Amino acid sequence: MPAEPISPPEASLDVAGKPRPTPAPPEPEHGVEAASSEAARLAFLSRAGELLGASLEWRTVLHRLAELAVPVLADWCSVDVIAEDGSVERVAAAHREPEKTALVHELSRLRPVDLVSPGGISEALRTGRPVVMPVVTEEMLPAMVREPAQLDVVRRLGIRAGLVLPLLARGRVLGAVSLVRGDEQVSFDAPELEVAMELARRASLSMDNALLYEEARTAQSFSARLQTVTAALSRAATAEDVARVMVRDGLEASGAARVAIAELSADGCLRVLGSVGYSQAWMEGLDGQRVAGLPVLARAAEQREAQWFSRLEELLPSAGLVESDVAALGEGSRAFLPLLTERGILGFVALAWGEPRMFPPLERAFLDALAHQCSQALERAALYGTLRERGERLHHALQMGKEAEERLFFLLEASRALAEHLDDVEWTLEHVARVAASSVASSCLVELVGPDGTLRCVASAHQEPSRDASVLSVLGGEGALSLSRECFQSGEPRFVPDVDAALCERLAERSEQQRALLEALRPASLLVVPVRTRGRTLGVITLGTSPPQRPLAMSDVSMMEELARRVAVALENASLYRDAQAAVRLRDEFLSVASHELKTPLTSLKLQHGLIDRALGPDSREKVAPRLSTAMRQVQRLATLVDHLLDVSRVSLGRLALEPTEVDLGQAVRDAVERMEEVFAVAGCSVRVDIPEPLQGRWDSLRLDQVLVNLLTNAAKYGAGRPVQVTAAEAGDGVVRLSVRDEGIGISETDLPRLFGRFERAVSDRHYGGLGLGLYISRQIVEAMGGRIEVESREGVGSVFTVHLPRAAG
Repeated sequence: MPAEPISPPEASLDVAGKPRPTPAPPEPEHGVEAASSEAARLAFLSRAGELLGASLEWRTVLHRLAELAVPVLADWCSVDVIAEDGSVERVAAAHREPEKTALVHELSRLRPVDLVSPGGISEALRTGRPVVMPVVTEEMLPAMVREPAQLDVVRRLGIRAGLVLPLLARGRVLGAVSLVRGDEQVSFDAPELEVAMELARRASLSMDNALLYEEARTAQSFSARLQTVTAALSRAATAEDVARVMVRDGLEASGAARVAIAELSADGCLRVLGSVGYSQAWMEGLDGQRVAGLPVLARAAEQREAQWFSRLEELLPSAGLVESDVAALGEGSRAFLPLLTERGILGFVALAWGEPRMFPPLERAFLDALAHQCSQALERAALYGTLRERGERLHHALQMGKEAEERLFFLLEASRALAEHLDDVEWTLEHVARVAASSVASSCLVELVGPDGTLRCVASAHQEPSRDASVLSVLGGEGALSLSRECFQSGEPRFVPDVDAALCERLAERSEQQRALLEALRPASLLVVPVRTRGRTLGVITLGTSPPQRPLAMSDVSMMEELARRVAVALENASLYRDAQAAVRLRDEFLSVASHELKTPLTSLKLQHGLIDRALGPDSREKVAPRLSTAMRQVQRLATLVDHLLDVSRVSLGRLALEPTEVDLGQAVRDAVERMEEVFAVAGCSVRVDIPEPLQGRWDSLRLDQVLVNLLTNAAKYGAGRPVQVTAAEAGDGVVRLSVRDEGIGISETDLPRLFGRFERAVSDRHYGGLGLGLYISRQIVEAMGGRIEVESREGVGSVFTVHLPRAAG
């Protein structure tokens, strides 16, 4: 069949497929005569449908179409299809004389059919409408061909009438079948045209089914390959892992000969992650290139679409690389796929094939999906990297926090021990060493300077209790490591984060004792800090760690320097505490001696006052008696103060002795109130005692009387001239309760906690006298008898002092 037959307008079919009037054709000589009947046509079409539908390979379907048409409908037949790139390919041909079938293919080779030329196959493919050539004469042949070589082939094949039917399916033209008769005066009548069109329709349906099946099978293959690559990409944790999967599995899945994957940095430069099929020099030249300098990648980034190149000539104008370098990689097709995410472009995948080829839509969709999976894997890898980095930072922060918590706990525990046991420095330092060896280090030594100016180990501890004895036996009370002496002499810390064998050998060279100590400690790191205060170095603290204990760090240096400062303060406080204790003891002893010494002249003075009172005559008594009474009251007050000071010294020295006897608390209260009638009269306070029944108990009567007098004196002094009430009753469980209530000035809430302190006062000493010892002594006496004393008070309302005493005082 010639490539571009031109059919006369009057010989063409209309849109309905009905032939226009034509000259009467000669009598047909073909098998259509035998099939002229309706039954014969149906039988032929039924057989044709079975043959065409028996295969799901579209080329086989078209070969069978050509074989069915010859010689039933035509002397020779050709089938042409439209390829993916828009070109036309002759895929099947048949001739009633088989040796001439090659001539049918030769026509297409001499000048391929296109989609733009007028008439013939081109018109049928372009318009989708049949083209009929009812009569072709010898004179018409030269005008029907454009290549001289085609004319001889057409004459050898023979052509007297022709029919071109498009193969249509789902609104698109798949190809065209050409039916040609070579006998004289033979044309296609209406029944034959109807049969031919039905045959073309059924062939179109079978071809479309075959194409759909092939497309589904290809899609299934692509899907399986994509699943394989996706599964491998899901296990990729880094960008390099993603590149390795794409180089290995992506190359196999795409069928390409070469592949390269590059990551796009924030500044628009490429970083090659992996490749195969390219030389190392080629990849190194691409690494670091800016995308703006590579037009093909810049266009892919701008359009956010893959760039497809079926052959090398299409790529060269936009490659952005030296043409000779690109051409050296072959004439095959290329594809550049951007790795897209919602945030932007992560990079590119470049694929290259060895031969020029087209990219069918299904393959393009597959490669786009492959690039999409790759971009998602890269995004996941970046997220994994971020999470991993954050996890490492969090782990580091947690580790640092844990170590800081250990240091803080150690400092708090050490500080508590240093603050609570000022009276036992050796126990405190031993405790600090044990805490250090069990938390922040493996071993701890505390050395202090002795009277002779040399270091002496006063405390040591090891994380393994079994090694404490070996460490102590090596120390022998002497200074420990040479590092300790260096630190003591310089007053600066000595930190060795990594104690290697060479350092141990150097430290052990000075003495066998040093060697034995290092063998006992086995330190992996060492830290020695000085204990300094007011420009003096009091000693050193040595820490050592051994595996699996973490090595010491610079933060530990700061911690130990802080501990050393606290130890220095504690040592100084302990010294001051010992001095203060000695001073207190001297003071208490002085008060005790002074009180005893003062009681002798006071007793003599009381006797003299008594003698003077008896020696006064009636005349002189009127003048002297008031002054003598005043003098006697002042002497009594002075005696009371001396007694208080004496009691204070006894309490401080632990010499407050009790002599329990049977006492009636009610009678003791009434006796005390009776003796203090004059005091209450001067204060203007009335006293009411409410003790209805005897309350017997074993108490020190003198000390109990002292407590009662102090509480009653306190009520009279601060009662503001209002009534005072004294009550006592059984409180249960062998305890009696005594209360002294006044309605005086009261005590503020802030002063209550310190009311029973030594020398403490809740009022101004300018308006109220006294040393502030009465309530302190009363509390000490009550507690010595196994009881307790409490107070409830409000300013301007008054106070209630309550004493709880067991019947059998301890």
